[in-house]
Amino acid sequence: MTTEQFTTTQKLVAEFFGSATLVFVLVSSGLLADGVLGASPSIGVLFIGLATAGWLFVIVQMLGPISGAHVNPAVTIALVVTGDTDMRTARQYIPVQFAGGILGVALAGLTFVSTIGWEVFAVSAVERPASTWLAEFLGTMLLASAVISLLRQDSEWIGLAVGFTVGMGIIGTASTAFFNPQVALARVFTSGIAGIQPFDAVMFIVASTLGGVAAGLMWRYLWPRPTPIDEGEPKSDDDSVLEELVIES
Repeated sequence: MTTEQFTTTQKLVAEFFGSATLVFVLVSSGLLADGVLGASPSIGVLFIGLATAGWLFVIVQMLGPISGAHVNPAVTIALVVTGDTDMRTARQYIPVQFAGGILGVALAGLTFVSTIGWEVFAVSAVERPASTWLAEFLGTMLLASAVISLLRQDSEWIGLAVGFTVGMGIIGTASTAFFNPQVALARVFTSGIAGIQPFDAVMFIVASTLGGVAAGLMWRYLWPRPTPIDEGEPKSDDDSVLEELVIES
């Protein structure tokens, strides 16, 4: 998946759009289930899982060729650790991802003002127990691992893998699978089952960031390979001399 033909501005717009719409769909599905339909928490979680999984697949397939469709600071950090993304790109992507998430939660709230009321805009009081922090670390590590492995394989199935990983994580893990620092921050600002109180959001951000770092380190060991960054580095004079000697022999 190459993105060289696109400008930096195009990539940043893609990351902003993808991040905003990811949070928009996730939060909207929670507000619909909880605030409009009056569904039970278990059904609400299923709503969120299915909607998020489907939209993540669309985001990756749609925006992957432009920016890589990270839409997740933890994934960006993991790819920095493996060398697939440079620090300059990460410094540009990550603020845009967070900004997109904030816009996404605001837009989701606006679409439900007429049915739920202005209380959709609230600092969440939903608690996430300390044991869920470990689920965030492990789940983010799994998500980033799926992305890195499929990049190594030049696979066309990254969108499906990302969608399934997050969707199944939402309905099958203790944390309901945020696995994304920008999503954790954005969900502080919504009412209903999709929310998270500020302190727990901070811990989720830390846990998912560490999960991304851990995944990057693991895949540097499991499947090292020359990355686009490595291939672009000029060779030293010593390397050139050695190559000439090998050819001559």
